[in-house]
Amino acid sequence: MKRRSGIVFIIMLVLCLSACGKKENGDGNPTSEPTVTPVTGILTAPSTTPIIAPSQTKELPIYTISGDFTELTAVTALVAAEKDITETVVAEAVVDALADSAIYVKVNDVVKEDTVIIVDFDASTPPVTKVSASIEGLILDAFGQSILDNIAECSGVSFSVNKEAYDSGHFELEEGDVYMRR
Repeated sequence: MKRRSGIVFIIMLVLCLSACGKKENGDGNPTSEPTVTPVTGILTAPSTTPIIAPSQTKELPIYTISGDFTELTAVTALVAAEKDITETVVAEAVVDALADSAIYVKVNDVVKEDTVIIVDFDASTPPVTKVSASIEGLILDAFGQSILDNIAECSGVSFSVNKEAYDSGHFELEEGDVYMRR
């Protein structure tokens, strides 16, 4: 009895599957052509497609820390062509380059006093905290050398922390001390 019901089940399954792909062609006779329903409006492009022109850039040579965190490495940052190269633009490029090495520096301000540029760091981020003395020195060197190389009227670079003298536990600079000179 089980064998007969199994055979009946298979026959019914075959008949069902063969009938599923067929439709009637209008005169009651089945046809094996699949039914195609056109889909409209889903993949149509908007009537006006905005044209996005590539931004013009210029190269800015700066310094960052090597991948093994042992030395300064010269790299080229790209900045918008219409931007003037200022001490702030240079500092932002160094911050971005350091972030590529997973060193997240926060610069509060970049100020020019006569011919000395002062970079003010946030006390809660590198180079002030969370790094060794050697990495801190490399970070300061990256900022100092990048600014000196790109800002012609700069004679020296100084650092501060939250608008006060730079003191990290590894390095201590009095207010007005120049870290790096031309």
